[in-house]
Amino acid sequence: MFGVIVTFNPDLARFDEGAARVSAQVERLVVVDNGSHAASAIRARVEALGAVFIGLPENRGIAAAQNEGIRLAQREGAEAVLLMDQDTLLPADAVGHLSAAMRDLRDAGVRLGSVGCAYRDTHDGRIGASWRARGWRIVRQRPTSPASKQTEVDFVIASGSLLPLDTLRAVGLMDEPLFIDLVDLEWGFRAAAKGYRHFQTDACVMDHTLGAGRIQVGSRSISLHAPVRNYYWIRNALILARRGYVQSAWRLYFVSRVVPYIAIYTLRGNRRLTRLKLMLRGALDGLRGRGGACP
Repeated sequence: MFGVIVTFNPDLARFDEGAARVSAQVERLVVVDNGSHAASAIRARVEALGAVFIGLPENRGIAAAQNEGIRLAQREGAEAVLLMDQDTLLPADAVGHLSAAMRDLRDAGVRLGSVGCAYRDTHDGRIGASWRARGWRIVRQRPTSPASKQTEVDFVIASGSLLPLDTLRAVGLMDEPLFIDLVDLEWGFRAAAKGYRHFQTDACVMDHTLGAGRIQVGSRSISLHAPVRNYYWIRNALILARRGYVQSAWRLYFVSRVVPYIAIYTLRGNRRLTRLKLMLRGALDGLRGRGGACP
C-alpha cells in the first residue's frame, strides 16, 4: 500500500508529525510538493523518513499532485493508495481499520470506490458529517454507533481515503482542471456513476484542519479559507452542476448554494472586497466551463 501526501507551503512541524504517522502505517510513502517555498526543507524531511519526494516546479493543484503519486503507485504495482493532506493527523491504527474495511466490503461483493476515515475538525473539535443524496435532498449523516460500522456515503474527503488501484484504473484519475476544491467530490460522483460505492468507517477518526479558521453564521460554523479558495469553490460547483453523471440532488445543491455562499463570505469573511471579486470571477469562469489555475 502506498501513501500519498500533497504539500504546499505546509506548517513543517505539523507536516513532520503527520508524515511520520503515515510512514509508519504504509509500505511506501510518496510526498508530492506543489512548488513550496521551503521545498528543500520538505525534501530533507521526506528523505529522512525513507520516503519518496516528488517536487513539482510550480503549484499545479492538488488533483495533479495526487495523480503524480497515484501513477507512481500504479507503476510499482500497489494494491491501494492512501491519499493525505499535509495537515491531517492519522491515528496509529487508521490504515489497519481502512484495510480491514476494504477487505470486508470487497469480500461481501461490494464494488468499492473508496473507504475513508471520519474526521475531527481541529478548529472546533467537532466530528464532521458525511453526506448522502436522498431523492432531491442532501442528507447529513452523523457518525454511527457502534463505531466499527461502515456508513455508505456519496463521497469521502480525499484526506484519509483509501482507493483501490483497480478502481482508479476503471474510473480514471483526479480531474486536474478543477485544480483544488471539490476534486474529491467529483471523483466520488464519477465512480458512483460507474457503479462503485463509497464508505466511511467511524472506527477511525483523524484530526483534520479545514481552512485557516471558522466563522459563525447563526448556529453554523463555516470554514474560512484563503480568498482564492472561494474562487475555486464557486467555479467548480458550477462546473459540476453541469455534468450529467452528478446526481440531480447534488447538481441542485451546487446551484442553490452559489448566492448564499457569496453573501456569507462577502459579509462575514475577512478581505471582503477581494473575496467578492474572486467569487464573481469564479461564477463567470464556472458558467464558461473554464478550468485550471485561477487567472
